[in-house]
Amino acid sequence: MPKIPIGNRKDLSVKSRAKYINDKAKAFTGMDKGNTKFYNSKAWRNVRALVLQRDPICIECKKNNRYITATVVDHIQNINAGGAKLNVNNLQSLCASCHNSKSSKDRQKYL
Repeated sequence: MPKIPIGNRKDLSVKSRAKYINDKAKAFTGMDKGNTKFYNSKAWRNVRALVLQRDPICIECKKNNRYITATVVDHIQNINAGGAKLNVNNLQSLCASCHNSKSSKDRQKYL
């Protein structure tokens, strides 16, 4: 394994950290942060708990005969696309991995 000269170690770590921060910022470009107040509301927390209690296993994983605990409640039709915010028929339980995958695909539609 190659060795980094002692004098350059600090500079390289600072550069890599800055690159990491920039990459993270790019990942969230285009996301609508206007729904933050809604997702912190008591009404959302109550409906979220109800949906997770109704379906404690990830819907997408269950289709593939995997049984992963759902940790995220996702809107089937995106709120920004006109989906109902608190309608339990528009909500599904997903694991974090499936939710991130679905959100990424949804984000690509609107770019």
